Amino acid sequence: MKKIISMIMILTLGGMLLAGCSQEAPKVEENIVDEIVLEEMTINVAGPSGAPTLSMIKMFKENPSFGDHINMNYESVKSPDSMAARIISGEIDIAVVPTNLAASLYNRDVEYTLVGSSVWGILYMVGNEEISSFEDLKGKEIHTIGRGLTPDIVLRYVLSNNGIDPENDVTLTYMGEGAELASGFISGNSHIAVIPEPALSNVMLKKPDTVMLFDLQQEWSKLTEEDSYPQASLIIKNELIENHPEFVEQFIKEYEESINWLNQNPELAGEYSEELETGLSKPAVINGLERSNIKFVRAKDAKSAIEKYLTVLHDYQKETVGGKLPDEGFYYQK
Repeated sequence: MKKIISMIMILTLGGMLLAGCSQEAPKVEENIVDEIVLEEMTINVAGPSGAPTLSMIKMFKENPSFGDHINMNYESVKSPDSMAARIISGEIDIAVVPTNLAASLYNRDVEYTLVGSSVWGILYMVGNEEISSFEDLKGKEIHTIGRGLTPDIVLRYVLSNNGIDPENDVTLTYMGEGAELASGFISGNSHIAVIPEPALSNVMLKKPDTVMLFDLQQEWSKLTEEDSYPQASLIIKNELIENHPEFVEQFIKEYEESINWLNQNPELAGEYSEELETGLSKPAVINGLERSNIKFVRAKDAKSAIEKYLTVLHDYQKETVGGKLPDEGFYYQK
Protein backbone atom coordinates (compact mmCIF):
# COMPACT_ATOMS: atom_id res chain seq x y z
CA MET A 1 0.00 0.00 0.00
CA LYS A 2 2.84 2.39 0.83
CA LYS A 3 4.35 1.69 -2.58
CA ILE A 4 1.06 2.55 -4.31
CA ILE A 5 0.74 5.82 -2.34
CA SER A 6 4.34 6.70 -3.14
CA MET A 7 3.81 6.11 -6.85
CA ILE A 8 0.69 8.33 -6.89
CA MET A 9 2.52 11.13 -5.11
CA ILE A 10 5.52 10.89 -7.40
CA LEU A 11 3.35 11.03 -10.51
CA THR A 12 1.32 13.96 -9.13
CA LEU A 13 4.30 16.08 -8.17
CA GLY A 14 6.37 15.43 -11.26
CA GLY A 15 9.31 13.76 -9.56
CA MET A 16 9.66 16.18 -6.63
CA LEU A 17 11.11 14.66 -3.47
CA LEU A 18 8.51 14.65 -0.70
CA ALA A 19 10.96 13.94 2.10
CA GLY A 20 8.38 11.69 3.75
CA CYS A 21 5.85 14.56 4.24
CA SER A 22 2.46 13.70 2.73
CA GLN A 23 1.06 17.20 3.61
CA GLU A 24 3.09 18.96 0.90
CA ALA A 25 0.58 18.17 -1.87
CA PRO A 26 -2.12 20.69 -0.90
CA LYS A 27 0.46 23.51 -0.74
CA VAL A 28 1.66 22.78 -4.25
CA GLU A 29 -1.96 22.78 -5.48
CA GLU A 30 -2.48 26.22 -3.90
CA ASN A 31 0.61 27.53 -5.66
CA ILE A 32 -0.63 26.18 -8.97
CA VAL A 33 -3.98 27.93 -8.46
CA ASP A 34 -2.19 31.17 -7.59
CA GLU A 35 -0.18 31.00 -10.79
CA ILE A 36 -3.37 30.61 -12.82
CA VAL A 37 -5.15 33.52 -11.12
CA LEU A 38 -2.11 35.80 -11.29
CA GLU A 39 -1.49 35.41 -14.99
CA GLU A 40 0.27 38.32 -16.69
CA MET A 41 -2.03 41.15 -17.79
CA THR A 42 -1.30 44.36 -19.70
CA ILE A 43 -3.83 47.13 -19.12
CA ASN A 44 -3.96 50.11 -21.50
CA VAL A 45 -5.30 53.33 -19.95
CA ALA A 46 -5.95 56.49 -21.96
CA GLY A 47 -7.47 59.93 -21.68
CA PRO A 48 -7.85 62.91 -24.01
CA SER A 49 -5.34 65.71 -23.47
CA GLY A 50 -6.51 68.41 -21.07
CA ALA A 51 -8.56 67.87 -17.93
CA PRO A 52 -9.09 64.09 -18.50
CA THR A 53 -5.34 63.47 -18.65
CA LEU A 54 -4.82 65.83 -15.72
CA SER A 55 -7.27 63.78 -13.65
CA MET A 56 -4.84 60.84 -13.72
CA ILE A 57 -1.54 62.71 -14.02
CA LYS A 58 -0.26 61.22 -10.75
CA MET A 59 -0.87 57.71 -12.09
CA PHE A 60 0.80 58.60 -15.39
CA LYS A 61 3.91 59.79 -13.57
CA GLU A 62 4.18 57.41 -10.61
CA ASN A 63 2.70 54.28 -12.23
CA PRO A 64 1.35 52.76 -8.99
CA SER A 65 1.59 48.98 -8.65
CA PHE A 66 -1.48 46.79 -9.03
CA GLY A 67 0.54 43.61 -8.53
CA ASP A 68 3.64 42.10 -10.09
CA HIS A 69 1.52 40.33 -12.71
CA ILE A 70 -0.16 43.54 -14.03
CA ASN A 71 1.58 45.89 -16.45
CA MET A 72 0.00 49.33 -16.81
CA ASN A 73 0.37 51.55 -19.88
CA TYR A 74 -0.85 55.18 -19.68
CA GLU A 75 -1.37 57.47 -22.66
CA SER A 76 -2.65 60.98 -23.33
CA VAL A 77 -4.49 61.00 -26.67
CA LYS A 78 -4.88 64.22 -28.66
CA SER A 79 -7.29 62.99 -31.33
CA PRO A 80 -10.88 62.23 -30.17
CA ASP A 81 -11.48 60.19 -33.33
CA SER A 82 -8.41 58.07 -32.64
CA MET A 83 -9.55 57.53 -29.06
CA ALA A 84 -12.99 56.37 -30.15
CA ALA A 85 -11.60 54.02 -32.80
CA ARG A 86 -9.21 52.40 -30.36
CA ILE A 87 -11.93 51.93 -27.77
CA ILE A 88 -14.19 50.31 -30.36
CA SER A 89 -11.36 47.96 -31.38
CA GLY A 90 -10.83 46.97 -27.74
CA GLU A 91 -7.25 48.22 -27.72
CA ILE A 92 -7.92 50.52 -24.75
CA ASP A 93 -9.09 48.85 -21.54
CA ILE A 94 -9.77 51.89 -19.37
CA ALA A 95 -10.40 55.46 -20.51
CA VAL A 96 -11.64 58.86 -19.48
CA VAL A 97 -13.88 60.04 -22.32
CA PRO A 98 -16.61 62.62 -22.97
CA THR A 99 -19.70 61.29 -21.22
CA ASN A 100 -21.78 61.55 -24.37
CA LEU A 101 -19.17 59.46 -26.23
CA ALA A 102 -19.48 56.83 -23.52
CA ALA A 103 -23.25 56.78 -24.09
CA SER A 104 -22.83 56.62 -27.86
CA LEU A 105 -20.40 53.70 -27.59
CA TYR A 106 -22.75 51.87 -25.24
CA ASN A 107 -25.64 52.34 -27.66
CA ARG A 108 -23.45 50.77 -30.35
CA ASP A 109 -22.98 47.70 -28.14
CA VAL A 110 -19.32 48.45 -27.44
CA GLU A 111 -18.51 46.46 -24.32
CA TYR A 112 -17.66 49.15 -21.74
CA THR A 113 -19.41 50.39 -18.59
CA LEU A 114 -19.47 53.92 -17.17
CA VAL A 115 -17.85 53.64 -13.74
CA GLY A 116 -17.94 57.26 -12.62
CA SER A 117 -17.67 60.88 -13.73
CA SER A 118 -14.58 62.99 -13.13
CA VAL A 119 -14.65 66.25 -15.16
CA TRP A 120 -17.63 68.44 -14.29
CA GLY A 121 -17.61 71.16 -16.94
CA ILE A 122 -14.86 73.46 -18.23
CA LEU A 123 -16.74 76.16 -20.20
CA TYR A 124 -16.54 79.88 -19.38
CA MET A 125 -17.83 83.00 -21.11
CA VAL A 126 -15.28 85.79 -20.97
CA GLY A 127 -15.13 89.30 -22.38
CA ASN A 128 -13.23 92.55 -22.60
CA GLU A 129 -15.69 94.44 -20.40
CA GLU A 130 -18.21 93.73 -17.65
CA ILE A 131 -21.68 92.44 -18.48
CA SER A 132 -24.15 92.35 -15.60
CA SER A 133 -26.83 90.04 -17.02
CA PHE A 134 -27.70 87.75 -19.90
CA GLU A 135 -29.99 90.50 -21.18
CA ASP A 136 -26.87 92.54 -21.91
CA LEU A 137 -25.76 89.90 -24.41
CA LYS A 138 -28.52 90.80 -26.86
CA GLY A 139 -27.10 92.05 -30.13
CA LYS A 140 -23.61 90.78 -29.28
CA GLU A 141 -21.36 88.38 -31.18
CA ILE A 142 -20.14 85.38 -29.18
CA HIS A 143 -17.23 83.32 -30.43
CA THR A 144 -17.35 79.66 -29.47
CA ILE A 145 -16.51 76.12 -30.69
CA GLY A 146 -18.17 72.84 -31.56
CA ARG A 147 -21.22 73.69 -33.66
CA GLY A 148 -23.86 71.08 -32.84
CA LEU A 149 -21.58 69.40 -30.30
CA THR A 150 -21.61 69.46 -26.51
CA PRO A 151 -20.03 72.93 -25.96
CA ASP A 152 -22.56 74.42 -28.37
CA ILE A 153 -25.49 72.59 -26.78
CA VAL A 154 -24.51 73.60 -23.23
CA LEU A 155 -24.19 77.24 -24.33
CA ARG A 156 -27.52 77.20 -26.17
CA TYR A 157 -29.25 75.53 -23.21
CA VAL A 158 -27.96 78.18 -20.80
CA LEU A 159 -28.81 81.06 -23.15
CA SER A 160 -32.29 79.76 -23.97
CA ASN A 161 -33.19 79.25 -20.33
CA ASN A 162 -32.04 82.77 -19.48
CA GLY A 163 -34.28 84.49 -22.03
CA ILE A 164 -31.80 84.65 -24.93
CA ASP A 165 -32.72 83.19 -28.31
CA PRO A 166 -29.41 81.82 -29.68
CA GLU A 167 -30.65 82.20 -33.27
CA ASN A 168 -32.00 85.74 -33.13
CA ASP A 169 -30.79 87.61 -30.04
CA VAL A 170 -27.04 86.92 -30.45
CA THR A 171 -24.64 85.96 -33.22
CA LEU A 172 -22.77 82.72 -32.55
CA THR A 173 -19.50 82.55 -34.49
CA TYR A 174 -17.79 79.17 -34.45
CA MET A 175 -14.03 78.65 -34.39
CA GLY A 176 -12.19 75.43 -35.19
CA GLU A 177 -10.80 74.59 -31.74
CA GLY A 178 -10.02 75.97 -28.31
CA ALA A 179 -6.54 77.20 -29.25
CA GLU A 180 -7.88 79.15 -32.24
CA LEU A 181 -10.65 80.58 -30.10
CA ALA A 182 -8.16 81.67 -27.44
CA SER A 183 -5.81 83.21 -29.98
CA GLY A 184 -8.63 85.25 -31.52
CA PHE A 185 -9.70 86.58 -28.13
CA ILE A 186 -6.14 87.49 -27.09
CA SER A 187 -5.53 89.33 -30.37
CA GLY A 188 -8.75 91.31 -30.00
CA ASN A 189 -10.53 89.74 -32.95
CA SER A 190 -13.31 88.64 -30.62
CA HIS A 191 -14.73 90.53 -27.66
CA ILE A 192 -16.90 87.84 -26.08
CA ALA A 193 -15.99 84.16 -26.21
CA VAL A 194 -16.85 80.85 -24.58
CA ILE A 195 -13.46 79.30 -23.88
CA PRO A 196 -12.80 75.91 -22.26
CA GLU A 197 -10.03 75.02 -19.89
CA PRO A 198 -7.09 74.57 -20.34
CA ALA A 199 -7.15 77.13 -23.20
CA LEU A 200 -8.67 79.69 -20.84
CA SER A 201 -5.67 79.52 -18.50
CA ASN A 202 -3.36 80.51 -21.32
CA VAL A 203 -5.71 83.37 -22.21
CA MET A 204 -5.74 84.72 -18.67
CA LEU A 205 -1.96 84.44 -18.41
CA LYS A 206 -1.45 86.39 -21.64
CA LYS A 207 -4.39 88.79 -21.21
CA PRO A 208 -4.72 89.57 -17.48
CA ASP A 209 -7.54 92.06 -18.05
CA THR A 210 -9.86 89.27 -19.24
CA VAL A 211 -13.26 89.60 -17.55
CA MET A 212 -15.09 86.48 -16.39
CA LEU A 213 -18.71 86.96 -17.47
CA PHE A 214 -20.44 83.64 -16.83
CA ASP A 215 -19.36 80.31 -15.39
CA LEU A 216 -21.52 77.99 -17.51
CA GLN A 217 -21.23 75.24 -14.91
CA GLN A 218 -22.80 77.46 -12.25
CA GLU A 219 -25.50 78.57 -14.70
CA TRP A 220 -26.25 74.91 -15.52
CA SER A 221 -26.53 74.14 -11.81
CA LYS A 222 -29.05 76.97 -11.31
CA LEU A 223 -31.22 75.58 -14.10
CA THR A 224 -31.03 71.87 -13.29
CA GLU A 225 -30.44 71.76 -9.52
CA GLU A 226 -27.52 69.41 -10.23
CA ASP A 227 -23.99 70.28 -9.06
CA SER A 228 -22.92 70.64 -12.69
CA TYR A 229 -22.83 68.53 -15.84
CA PRO A 230 -20.56 65.45 -16.02
CA GLN A 231 -18.57 66.34 -19.11
CA ALA A 232 -16.10 63.43 -18.92
CA SER A 233 -16.37 60.01 -17.33
CA LEU A 234 -14.32 56.91 -16.59
CA ILE A 235 -15.24 53.80 -18.57
CA ILE A 236 -13.85 50.28 -18.10
CA LYS A 237 -14.05 47.27 -20.38
CA ASN A 238 -16.77 44.81 -19.31
CA GLU A 239 -14.34 41.91 -19.51
CA LEU A 240 -12.23 43.44 -16.73
CA ILE A 241 -15.28 44.21 -14.58
CA GLU A 242 -16.56 40.65 -14.92
CA ASN A 243 -13.30 38.72 -14.65
CA HIS A 244 -11.13 40.94 -12.46
CA PRO A 245 -13.45 42.83 -10.08
CA GLU A 246 -10.76 43.19 -7.39
CA PHE A 247 -8.43 44.94 -9.84
CA VAL A 248 -11.26 47.20 -11.03
CA GLU A 249 -12.07 48.30 -7.49
CA GLN A 250 -8.37 48.86 -6.78
CA PHE A 251 -8.04 50.98 -9.92
CA ILE A 252 -11.11 53.06 -9.06
CA LYS A 253 -9.71 53.70 -5.59
CA GLU A 254 -6.32 54.70 -7.02
CA TYR A 255 -7.96 56.99 -9.57
CA GLU A 256 -10.03 58.72 -6.91
CA GLU A 257 -6.91 59.18 -4.76
CA SER A 258 -5.08 60.58 -7.79
CA ILE A 259 -7.77 63.22 -8.24
CA ASN A 260 -7.71 64.12 -4.55
CA TRP A 261 -3.92 64.43 -4.74
CA LEU A 262 -4.19 66.59 -7.86
CA ASN A 263 -6.44 69.12 -6.17
CA GLN A 264 -4.10 69.34 -3.19
CA ASN A 265 -0.84 69.53 -5.21
CA PRO A 266 -1.33 71.79 -8.25
CA GLU A 267 2.34 72.82 -8.47
CA LEU A 268 3.68 69.28 -8.47
CA ALA A 269 0.93 68.24 -10.87
CA GLY A 270 2.10 71.04 -13.18
CA GLU A 271 5.64 69.72 -13.01
CA TYR A 272 4.43 66.22 -13.83
CA SER A 273 2.46 67.61 -16.77
CA GLU A 274 5.51 69.34 -18.22
CA GLU A 275 7.76 66.30 -17.69
CA LEU A 276 5.28 64.05 -19.46
CA GLU A 277 4.78 66.62 -22.26
CA THR A 278 0.98 66.53 -22.03
CA GLY A 279 0.68 69.97 -23.64
CA LEU A 280 -0.28 71.64 -20.34
CA SER A 281 2.36 73.94 -18.87
CA LYS A 282 2.92 74.21 -15.14
CA PRO A 283 1.44 77.76 -14.96
CA ALA A 284 -1.61 76.62 -16.95
CA VAL A 285 -2.20 73.72 -14.57
CA ILE A 286 -1.81 75.90 -11.48
CA ASN A 287 -4.02 78.71 -12.80
CA GLY A 288 -6.66 76.50 -14.38
CA LEU A 289 -7.03 73.62 -11.97
CA GLU A 290 -9.85 75.11 -9.92
CA ARG A 291 -11.78 75.96 -13.10
CA SER A 292 -11.27 72.42 -14.44
CA ASN A 293 -13.76 71.05 -11.88
CA ILE A 294 -12.11 67.66 -11.50
CA LYS A 295 -13.67 65.37 -8.91
CA PHE A 296 -14.61 61.70 -8.95
CA VAL A 297 -18.21 60.61 -8.37
CA ARG A 298 -19.19 56.97 -8.79
CA ALA A 299 -21.84 56.19 -11.40
CA LYS A 300 -24.53 55.29 -8.87
CA ASP A 301 -24.12 58.69 -7.20
CA ALA A 302 -23.65 60.66 -10.43
CA LYS A 303 -26.53 58.96 -12.25
CA SER A 304 -29.04 61.78 -11.82
CA ALA A 305 -26.60 64.39 -13.15
CA ILE A 306 -25.56 62.11 -16.01
CA GLU A 307 -29.16 61.44 -17.03
CA LYS A 308 -29.99 65.15 -17.00
CA TYR A 309 -26.93 66.01 -19.08
CA LEU A 310 -27.56 63.27 -21.64
CA THR A 311 -31.25 64.19 -21.83
CA VAL A 312 -30.41 67.81 -22.69
CA LEU A 313 -27.94 66.66 -25.35
CA HIS A 314 -30.44 64.16 -26.75
CA ASP A 315 -33.20 66.73 -26.96
CA TYR A 316 -30.99 69.12 -28.93
CA GLN A 317 -29.21 66.56 -31.10
CA LYS A 318 -29.91 62.90 -30.37
CA GLU A 319 -26.92 61.65 -32.34
CA THR A 320 -24.58 63.21 -29.77
CA VAL A 321 -25.55 60.34 -27.41
CA GLY A 322 -25.91 57.61 -30.02
CA GLY A 323 -29.55 58.14 -30.91
CA LYS A 324 -31.14 57.26 -27.58
CA LEU A 325 -30.60 57.50 -23.85
CA PRO A 326 -28.69 54.52 -22.41
CA ASP A 327 -30.46 52.02 -20.16
CA GLU A 328 -29.50 50.81 -16.67
CA GLY A 329 -26.74 48.56 -18.00
CA PHE A 330 -24.73 51.66 -18.84
CA TYR A 331 -24.01 52.38 -15.17
CA TYR A 332 -21.55 50.55 -12.89
CA GLN A 333 -23.59 49.32 -9.98
CA LYS A 334 -21.06 49.38 -7.12
